[in-house]
Amino acid sequence: MGISVALASTIATFIFLSGKKITSDIQPNDEKLESEALAQEYVNDQKTTFDGRNLNILLLGYGGAGHSGGFLTDVIQIVHFDFETQKIAFISIPRDLWVQLPNGKSDKINKAFTLGVSSDPINSGAEISKQMVATITGLNINYFFSIDFVGFKRAIGSELKGLDVNVPETLDDPWYPISGNELETCGKTPEEVAELSSQLSGFELEKQFECRYERIYFPAGKNHMEGGDALAYVRSRHGSAGGDFSRSERQQALLLAIRDKFFSLDVLNDIPKYFQQFIKHTNTDLDIESIKYLAPFFTKTQNFEIQNITLSTENVLKSSKSNSGQYIVISQSGINDWTQVKEYIDSQLNK
Repeated sequence: MGISVALASTIATFIFLSGKKITSDIQPNDEKLESEALAQEYVNDQKTTFDGRNLNILLLGYGGAGHSGGFLTDVIQIVHFDFETQKIAFISIPRDLWVQLPNGKSDKINKAFTLGVSSDPINSGAEISKQMVATITGLNINYFFSIDFVGFKRAIGSELKGLDVNVPETLDDPWYPISGNELETCGKTPEEVAELSSQLSGFELEKQFECRYERIYFPAGKNHMEGGDALAYVRSRHGSAGGDFSRSERQQALLLAIRDKFFSLDVLNDIPKYFQQFIKHTNTDLDIESIKYLAPFFTKTQNFEIQNITLSTENVLKSSKSNSGQYIVISQSGINDWTQVKEYIDSQLNK
């Protein structure tokens, strides 16, 4: 994946185009925060201000209504701007990272987004995600940008008219889920389904229901992708040896393609027009006044150095299993000990 001289402006444009607050009918359950007051405390305490040098924006992607686990975040990426050293970094956080959540329970970090208060679940859930990411990385997270699958497909297909993505390695996944087929029995009787479900779990169980899946294929090199293609490319779970770590790299490749498309459309020269087009697809805690304040900073970033940082088992994490048998990753220095993770990120940012 090559270095790009204008990635910062891509993220700036994302922010410019994302001002809509959305609501949801998600209601609290036993797995949410035990007290909405505690959730609100996290929301209120984690407001951070831009110091003129470093700006950190959390990007969150989730399935949304109608998807199993629709409010678990599949995408957790930080965009870090250093305006003094003229650098931008993508920092990828694996969704299987095992953390202690604000309610005192241990779970994967992608569950933090589900813990928002019922009066404003998506925005408050994003604030809690910001807190968790800040705890792990040691970075102040100033703002968030989130989008669900429907919004993502519409933004890529309807607004951008597709993308040309430079695929770094071939992706061949014969087990990509077909929307709407999640509960298909594939000719099996209820008794057979029950027996398989009692004997198998995870991917081994999924493979018993082939009619729920289709093959997706993206050869290495430039690929044109519409909204559904782009979503499949970044969501694929079984098409590469690197698992979620490879998926993080694919997300970065897609963001580079979005950057290119934004510049070809000359978005920065007509922000109000594109803002009106995109706000219906997205969610952020940035407002118009913040956008106006930040705009002059982003105009200076076109020649910034770009780097990609992926937290993985090749640097500061290691594979493990939870007490319930889930696959998880933890810090090499110990569960909930983020010292080594923070040191690694700091060393990478200050190369």
